[in-house]
Order: sequence, then C-alpha cells, then structure tokens
Amino acid sequence: MSLAQEKCARWLQGRATVAPDGSVHLAAREGGELRHKLARAYDWITTHALVTPFEDVAFGHAQQLGRAAHAVPVHASRAWSSFVLLPLLTLVTGQRLLIIGGPGRGKTSVAMLMAQLAGYPSAEVRRSVQRGHPQLTVSDLLGSALPSDLLKATHGEPVRVAWRRWLGLRVKVIDEYNRIPTKTQSALLSLMAEGCAEAFEQVVEVGPSSWYLTANDDLGGGTFEVIEALRDRIDAVVRCPPYSGRMLDALADRVGDARPAADTLPRDIVLSLAEIERAGEAVRAVPIPADVLDALGFFAGQLDFCTRASARLEFKNKDTLHIAGRRVAHVCNEDCPLDKQENLCAQTEGGVSARAYQSLLLLAKGLAWFRGEPAVSLEDVRALLPWTLHDKLRINPQSAFFQKSEHQVYLTDRVSWILQMFDRALAQRAAYARVREPVERSRRALVDLALLDEAQLEKHADELRAMIAKLVDQGEVNAPVHADLLVLKGLHGRCQRALGERREAGR
Repeated sequence: MSLAQEKCARWLQGRATVAPDGSVHLAAREGGELRHKLARAYDWITTHALVTPFEDVAFGHAQQLGRAAHAVPVHASRAWSSFVLLPLLTLVTGQRLLIIGGPGRGKTSVAMLMAQLAGYPSAEVRRSVQRGHPQLTVSDLLGSALPSDLLKATHGEPVRVAWRRWLGLRVKVIDEYNRIPTKTQSALLSLMAEGCAEAFEQVVEVGPSSWYLTANDDLGGGTFEVIEALRDRIDAVVRCPPYSGRMLDALADRVGDARPAADTLPRDIVLSLAEIERAGEAVRAVPIPADVLDALGFFAGQLDFCTRASARLEFKNKDTLHIAGRRVAHVCNEDCPLDKQENLCAQTEGGVSARAYQSLLLLAKGLAWFRGEPAVSLEDVRALLPWTLHDKLRINPQSAFFQKSEHQVYLTDRVSWILQMFDRALAQRAAYARVREPVERSRRALVDLALLDEAQLEKHADELRAMIAKLVDQGEVNAPVHADLLVLKGLHGRCQRALGERREAGR
C-alpha cells in the first residue's frame, strides 16, 4: 500500500467507532501511541542491536557522588544515549544528522537501523547506502541518461534519466561523506538543501527525507575537504561512544547467532511512512514557551557579539570581522575592556546561522514529544544544544578563558564546552533580569503603535532616548547591553516614523 493509499484508509477509518448499543467511542489520539512505539524501538536498539552503557542525555537535578574533581552525576529520572536518541529524533523530524566516530563504532549500523525502522527490507537498505569514495561521480550518485536517448537526442530536453533508486527513499544514508569529491558534494548539497537534483534538463524531487551521514573524524576532514555550504546543511552531529569492555557478553551472543542483530528487528516497532508523517505532525505541534525562546536568544546574542568589530552599534558582530578577513583573536586582546572570563563572546570565532537555531528548535520539539512533555523546556534545548551547534561553533583557542588549566579540557570536549557556555548564559540572564525589565516593558507597550496618539508617541520616544543614554553610561557595553540597545534604538525608530506619518497626515 502506498503512502497516499495508507493515508486515505486512515482518514476513512477515523477515531470514532459505534458500539452495538449505538454509543459512539473515540479512540485515543495516535501521538501517544507513536511515541511509545518509538520508545520501544529505543529500548530494543540499546539492548539488542547497539548495546551501550553511555547515557549522556538526562533531565532533572543531578546528585554529585564522589570527590569534586571526579564527581559522578546521577539522576533520579530516565536517561538516554545520544547515539541512539538523536537518530530516532532525526527519523521523525526529517532532519539531517552527521554521525562521527572511529571505524567499527557503529555509525553505518545505526543509520541502516533507522532505514529498517522505516519499513525498508534489510537487503534494500544495504543496496541503498551511498558509500563515499574518491571516484564517486555525479552519475554514480544520481543516475545517468539512457543510452538510447543519448544516441537519438539533438538537445537535452528529450533525454530521459535513469535516476538512482535510493533518491526516492524516505531514509537516506551517505557513508563517509567526507571522501566524496568536491563536484559530487555539490550535487549532494542540492539534494539536501533544495530537495531536488537536475541532469540533462530533467529534475527529480526527493521529497521529505531523513538524512544520515557518517564521517570518521570530528572535523569533517577526509580524502576531500567538505564544502562549507554542505556542512551548514547538517542539522546535528552525534558521536559514537566507544564499546564498553563490560558488554562483551552481548558480542559473544551475537557471534553465536548467524543473523545480524538488525535482521531480528521486531515488526511491532517498525514505523510505516504514514506513521512517520503523523509523528512529524505531532512533533511540530508541540509549543515552545516565550521564556525558552528568550533564554536561547540571550545565549545567541552572546556568541555573535564583538565590541571591537566596529564603532557602529549595528556592526558590532563577528560577521563584520570575517568580511574584513579578520579573526576574533586579532581584536580580542588586552585592548578590549571586557572581562574575557565572564563574557562568552571571547570564546568563539563566530556565531551561528538562523538555520542552526531552526534545527535546534525542531529537534527540541521532538525531544519534548518523545518524553511526553506538553511543551518544550529549557532542559530539552540544553540537551540538544551541543549536538546542533557541535559543527557550527568554532573555538577561539587564543581566548584568555582557555589559558586556565581547568578550562583547557574544553578544547577537546566540544559537548562540555557548549554546555558550560549555555549554563553561564542562563546565570548571566538571571543576574541581568532587573536591567532588562524596563526594555521588555517598553517593547510590550509598543507592540501596536496605531493605538497610541501623538502625545503618547512623543512620551515614549523621550523615555527610549533616556533609557539608551542610561544603558550606555552605566557600565560596559557587553553582549546583553548591546542587544538591549539594538531593541531600544529600533523601537525609537518606529516611534519616530509613526510620529512623522501622523504629522504628515495632519497637514
């Protein structure tokens, strides 16, 4: 049955049933059922297919056990392994996940498991994996023109293309993508970014897809350097954990069974394409509270800010530096008045694109849905932040922050580095709340300027000018202050435009 036929059957069946006595009963909505199905899939994978004791995604208060330097945090609530959780969330959100780790760690295995969870037979999954190598051409990746058409054609339009079968699959696996030649990477970029490919003036649409790419190292290096635009299209990165020596009994059982573990996948945890669609719709319906967005925005502003990039308020960001061919390390020195230990801007070479934050928010919705929560929480965002920004943020190793011996571990552990930055940002946001409150109050008061008369607009404009002067004069202009100054200046500009329109209309 095709996806369209399955959808029609579901719509016709509906949730309502009529009992013999004539009463109508509504079945429970499927969001919970699909969520539990995905949870069962997680449990089966971690106990039968990819046995791992590393559960690095946890929620709630952690009790620290042992000495301070080596204290082990334990949580009272359920914890998950990011190596299995992120691929499952990618499956239902239609995102693009890069899995990194050494050879034999299970990168390709977990990606192929996701394809089998989507209902594809194991033999088809193995055939559909695109394996990166230095000789991979665009035709190898996408397909080639039919020879009979090429012989007869006088121009490109009538030439038919035999597209590769894997292009139509919902789950796509690209193994060792950093071994693909640059020209072929460009074709892959078009597929991932635009959802289509072109050859001989023929276009193929790949439709909604969950992408799984693998690489053997953390930096995207390999036989060929990965083009920046392709790396930017990757929504999240997850690392393979090493195999635990205490789990050798699972390997012994596997050696004794002639079948691969993936071939024993229970049918009751396999998701149909229609179920994946419905799970995606349920995920997107999860709300994100304003406070969560505000906290993430506060953190984002810290990353982009650079006070020495420009003398103009609007251009005090790291993009200004990069366009000029400069690096943060060139200007983040003793001449900058900001405290390099407290201000997060000193730790990074750049900020993050809007696309990365969109990916983070969608995956956070997926995690909240998977956990059965009614809305996205800061804990959901924090749990996924290291994986969505893992390949996006660049460390400024010359920062004074990393010169402290206790901070040098962050140069190798990106996950802990990003988490400590987010935790510092949350603490700074709480400390800065009293300063931000007048700014937020003004923003709420000026949502609809059409409701204000000329005298009220003039009063607000005067207040905004006074607030700008106070913020500039009361202390250092750091990232939080800079963000508020931009808000206040923008509100003042709106008031001035509204006043000009009122005066022009009154003539």
